[in-house]
Amino acid sequence: VTFQICGESQENVDAAESWIKDLILKEQSETTFTNELIESFGEREIAALVDLQRRKHVTIQLDSKLSPPVITISGISRDVWFVLVEIQTMVQKMKDVEEEQSKAELLSNLVEWRYLGSNDTFVAFDKRTNMQLEDAKLAKKPYLNVKINKKNYKVDLNTLQAHDDQGKTINIQRVSKNEELPKEWEDLQNERVKLVNLKPSHPDYGTVEKMFRTTCANFTIEKVK
Repeated sequence: VTFQICGESQENVDAAESWIKDLILKEQSETTFTNELIESFGEREIAALVDLQRRKHVTIQLDSKLSPPVITISGISRDVWFVLVEIQTMVQKMKDVEEEQSKAELLSNLVEWRYLGSNDTFVAFDKRTNMQLEDAKLAKKPYLNVKINKKNYKVDLNTLQAHDDQGKTINIQRVSKNEELPKEWEDLQNERVKLVNLKPSHPDYGTVEKMFRTTCANFTIEKVK
């Protein structure tokens, strides 16, 4: 943007220039956003930042070498806050995916859903589908749509059978791994995840405390869950 200022005197022109500069500076702002997940940004996230910078005419600087990593946004205030919200939303989605993967991993150690394969042996579903099937069971849903060998199937959670659009039926089974868990672990009671406060006398407390002290000897443990 180019401004051309005309006036009766140089003094008036200088005053007008100063007034315009003040207005522009008042509209400028800079903010920072820190989050550990910034370090995990891939090509898709970087491309999204470049697109936001282009569309909103802001400057976005990413420093992943800091701990925690930092994104600095500068530009006109309304655009800066718009971009900040977009980045926060992007990071929250990454966090949700990470938490879902963690829960799916945990659940796979407790329950395993399987389908009957072509050689008459049961094959485990992937961890995400395994979690979806278990969630559907806990919610007492009658059906759930899944993919088996890249084909769509509708699982009947009452009969434990999966049906495709052409009438093919595959048997499903749910295997509990509770018998493999330590005896001192509490029953989940139909909950997928349960937080338990460990007492200092608990064997797991001692294990966690020993590992913690190796790197954080000067810190105090308030509680272990």
